[in-house]
Amino acid sequence: MKSYGEFCALARALDLVGDRWTMLIVRELLIGPSRYSDLHRSLPGIATNLLATRLRDLEETGIVESSDAPAPVSARVYSLTEWGRGLRAPLVELARWGVPLMASGAGEDHTRGRWLGFAIMALFPNHDPAQGSSLLPTVTVRIDTEADSVLMVSDTAGVRVSVASESTTAEIVVTGSSEEVFRTLSGHLGNGEHARVAGTTDAVRRFFALTGKALTSGAPATGQ
Repeated sequence: MKSYGEFCALARALDLVGDRWTMLIVRELLIGPSRYSDLHRSLPGIATNLLATRLRDLEETGIVESSDAPAPVSARVYSLTEWGRGLRAPLVELARWGVPLMASGAGEDHTRGRWLGFAIMALFPNHDPAQGSSLLPTVTVRIDTEADSVLMVSDTAGVRVSVASESTTAEIVVTGSSEEVFRTLSGHLGNGEHARVAGTTDAVRRFFALTGKALTSGAPATGQ
């Protein structure tokens, strides 16, 4: 493992997670534990030997751990350690800094429905326990896009996200491309088509009240 050789907290952190692909592996594991094959499929462009090397390095440094899942999975499953989960806050803040760059659309970039799970973490404000209750509307939303499903829950504990399936029940079902769903969740950041939103009149009202609370709602694109 390469080192900057500097007595600096940032430099030492980058010694561990600054290599190409490492932070995106962490992103995947923040969304949820994954098998090697799932990680490889969710990281288009990474060579299989490089993924194996990055996972080994992350395990050796105590950021990632793995275990054998029982049948019917019967595969090695990777997850973040408690220390590794501490990367959530800085990576979410970095994603928030980059969110306005999404306004130009996907273009020729790869898209994956599960990546919206991390986008949701960045789009909505952190829950502040000192407030006693969340200022966000209460609603459950299942997002179906590009063969993936994600469940978003907004309640008094803030906004949470997890991997789901098309059989997961929710008050709202949002369907469309990743770009359309992101545009809808972000409070209409950028121009173009929006996702389809299905649910009762009251649930739809609460859903759009939630997207109106997105940190990007009404914000112009920057950094172009």
